[in-house]
Amino acid sequence: MINMDIERVDQEKDLFIRSCLVKINGNTIVTPTRTIGTTLSNNFELQESKRFIGNKFKPFGEVYAKISLNDINEYILDDNKGQKFCSKLSARIGQLKQAGALPYILLSITDDSGNPFNQLLPQRAQKFIFDILWGTPGNSIIVTPILGVLTKPDDYGNMIEAFYKRQMDAIDRKNQPIMAIVPTSYSLIDPKLIERYWNCGVRIFGYDCANKKYGAYSYTIESLHNELSRLSRESEEEYILNGINSKYKYGKSTTSRINNLIGAGFGFDTYSPNHIQAKFIPSGTPTRYIFNDSDYGFLNIKELENVKNIDDIANSNALKTTNLSEIRDMNDYQLKKLCNAHDIEKTIKEIEEYSSYVKNNELLDYFASKEKIQGERAEIESLKHPQDPADEWYK
Repeated sequence: MINMDIERVDQEKDLFIRSCLVKINGNTIVTPTRTIGTTLSNNFELQESKRFIGNKFKPFGEVYAKISLNDINEYILDDNKGQKFCSKLSARIGQLKQAGALPYILLSITDDSGNPFNQLLPQRAQKFIFDILWGTPGNSIIVTPILGVLTKPDDYGNMIEAFYKRQMDAIDRKNQPIMAIVPTSYSLIDPKLIERYWNCGVRIFGYDCANKKYGAYSYTIESLHNELSRLSRESEEEYILNGINSKYKYGKSTTSRINNLIGAGFGFDTYSPNHIQAKFIPSGTPTRYIFNDSDYGFLNIKELENVKNIDDIANSNALKTTNLSEIRDMNDYQLKKLCNAHDIEKTIKEIEEYSSYVKNNELLDYFASKEKIQGERAEIESLKHPQDPADEWYK
């Protein structure tokens, strides 16, 4: 028996916006929330976030690692290399767990050139991935790897059934739930595929946003929720949705606005960091921006001295200890670090209040007060939650 319970506690009328309690092996996550991300080489977000984890903010934790088929073969043949890789995963899982997050491993499988693998793994490589996911101490959720775009829904169905078989084989020792990655392509979100996921016990779904804003997938998200809601009503069980590789912000310069933070409006119970590198990197020194929680836009960090009511915006731990007049003399590394620290704190403090807004049916109204995201707010309002008024169990 998988030790997981999902309870929907509040939902805004006719919208995807909701709040859930997710209980996994003695840990309780309150949604909407965000995932604390770390890679094998960088745990900056974890270090900046852990001071805020507590009663109002209980996040998932994601250990992300990109691994090629050639890497897998090397780890299988060379115990020292394999042990080093697995030890790094285990260390990050332990750090997230110690900080109070509920950790999981997300593996992105590539070819030897670093491009998405775009096919199912060979049997030997699949077994190695299984052994990592089930064998890493503290890994609380088994997540199907990101493989790129597979050619047909049956490929995804075959993969989830292989994961389900392994889960059943290990159920007496390990009772972690499975998070299945849902294909990004609308044409691949087949009702039969989603039902295969559901029949394999999947109640946590990761949708790969592929570094695009939520609105770009609104019709796909609508279709996904429609299928999941139908299955949820029939079985009287809830599900949650995680935005994988969610785009942080959207737009340029003065038009830029937050994207990943507003995922709750599109039905995402949590969102995870974006690990997709930009294909085009502008030459020269980039302009660095900080998140403005008053309008959900962004401000050029070098122009903060000229901003009205700056004390309300620059009240993060990172900026309160910084003399704004010295920012112009900082190098790009210092500016990037300062912006990231500020943004992590500000977005956590925003999202930890979302469940109380949902309880009072006010999160959409709260989004309406943020000037820069009014286009996105309209998209959220246009998405109607599929539900049958005759069903009473979800109320």
